[in-house]
Amino acid sequence: MKKLLPFISNRSLCGPLSSYISSASLRSLLFILCYLLFSPSSLAAANRADSIPVFQGCSGGMLVHAGYLFGSQKGAPVNPEGMTIGIGGVARVNLWKHLRIGGEGYISTMYSTVTSCHNQLSQGSYVRTGWGGLLVDACWRLEKVWPYIGATIGGGASRYMYVLDGSQNDWQPEKEAYLNKQPFFAITPFVGTDWCVSPKIHLTFRLDWLIAIHHSELVQPTGPRLYLGVLFCH
Repeated sequence: MKKLLPFISNRSLCGPLSSYISSASLRSLLFILCYLLFSPSSLAAANRADSIPVFQGCSGGMLVHAGYLFGSQKGAPVNPEGMTIGIGGVARVNLWKHLRIGGEGYISTMYSTVTSCHNQLSQGSYVRTGWGGLLVDACWRLEKVWPYIGATIGGGASRYMYVLDGSQNDWQPEKEAYLNKQPFFAITPFVGTDWCVSPKIHLTFRLDWLIAIHHSELVQPTGPRLYLGVLFCH
């Protein structure tokens, strides 16, 4: 995986990317997203038949995920890259023919033992991220497969625990350890599909990328996550 992403994980590129994502850029992105999803033409098209009820049911469930994170965090003593795993949940209300609105939240942890810095960091080191917010997506309800695309807007925080000299297996003071917590504003674009096992139970597969912003800078490490979950529909 590291060989596939050298041009992204390169520190010389992460700096310009961080400075490029400014408050103005975020406002523009939010405006475009909201316009595409909530413009009068989109809503009118969704409800043009008048015979289509506004409320089309609801769904919710739990999802587990795994992903790969990379990138250099400004001021950090080390910059681990590797696999992250986690769990979370989602709840949606189905409106008209394609629109779905709801909320979701997740927690994801990258343990030092499965990162590029496993030889530098002691056991007990990690990067843990929790986030959530309002989600909006467009879903096409085919017979057995429901593909969808959307985004979540919200916030969260990343916690960094780096133990360079010490151990979590004793009660001795650590000689060299770093703890940092960064709150952030988050935009998470995603794409996925539901497989309808039955009218009441769906399996969902999803791919997303958490874009976390703290003081106009991109919070890293960052990367894609792949989700698998079970949804209960009404």
